[in-house]
Amino acid sequence: MSHWIPERRSSQRYPAFLEGWIAIGTAGEPIECTVWDLSEAGVRLVVPPPADVPLEFELQIPSEDAKANVRLIWTTGIHYGAKFMD
Repeated sequence: MSHWIPERRSSQRYPAFLEGWIAIGTAGEPIECTVWDLSEAGVRLVVPPPADVPLEFELQIPSEDAKANVRLIWTTGIHYGAKFMD
């Protein structure tokens, strides 16, 4: 018996494995994360527990000199899916 789950992504994901930071503005210290994969529409992050990841935040990827505002869409408690806001 196959448990096929339909694809809901609007664009192809690509593996990234980059060091990233979840910036929370002046409210607190940034949270270290791994950018697991990327697409045109969003990103999947791995964040070691315990982490208090906000609903919206700035994702920083220093090695790529990249920053993006993102909105959290889903989480498993370690993996976090977010869509790009800008």
